[in-house]
Amino acid sequence: MAFNRGNPALNKKYFAPSTGTERMTLDGTIQKTLILLGIVFLTSVAAYSISMKSPAAALTFLIGGSLGGFVLALVIGFTRPSEPQVLIAIYSLLQGLVVGSASYMTEEHWYGGTEGVILQALLATVAVFIVMLTLYRFRIIKPTKKFVLAVTSIASAIMVIYLVNMVMFFFGIRMPFIHNSGNIGIGFSLFVVCIAALFLIINFGSIEYGVQNGAPKNMEWYGAWGLVITLVWLYLELLRLIAKLRD
Repeated sequence: MAFNRGNPALNKKYFAPSTGTERMTLDGTIQKTLILLGIVFLTSVAAYSISMKSPAAALTFLIGGSLGGFVLALVIGFTRPSEPQVLIAIYSLLQGLVVGSASYMTEEHWYGGTEGVILQALLATVAVFIVMLTLYRFRIIKPTKKFVLAVTSIASAIMVIYLVNMVMFFFGIRMPFIHNSGNIGIGFSLFVVCIAALFLIINFGSIEYGVQNGAPKNMEWYGAWGLVITLVWLYLELLRLIAKLRD
């Protein structure tokens, strides 16, 4: 079983067998994933509602949530607290701000405004999750060493592009191949969606490894966190892709 060392939530050494009495379980990981997704959902609804009443707040939520989530992810990833639930819950809250504000801005402003795109992106995210889980369950796609290396390398390159894009944004410059709704822009978004979907395979593999090898109980939070990171990323990319296709 191979693992991603780029995602701060996933690393083989942290899913090693535990000498304690409480061990990581699949049910516990599922419950914690639902809790975190619930936080993301409620916060995103609040951010969307506030943005509707005060459109200027959307950009604040988007930038604040993105930067805050990035910094907090680094803190959690490098410090590896033994009781990570509070920090991970705050991270989920920040991601909810990003999801809500990005959804509002996409539906109301970006790409000429694309009403109904949020529901389509949500349904598409659920569908992709089910498909990837099925492919993993029947071992059609396995998180082998080469697979993980390829996916994480490409994902890291994408994150660098997005980081550069964020810096350029503050100088009033946009990367056209990221935001453009032409063939190049749509092709780029489709490619990123595929990478985000493949990342789910790595998430599933790390969780299964931890459960089978009796990882510490707190790894349920880290396994759930990894899924939330990927699912939020997948939703945002699908939101962007669908909006481009409808533009």
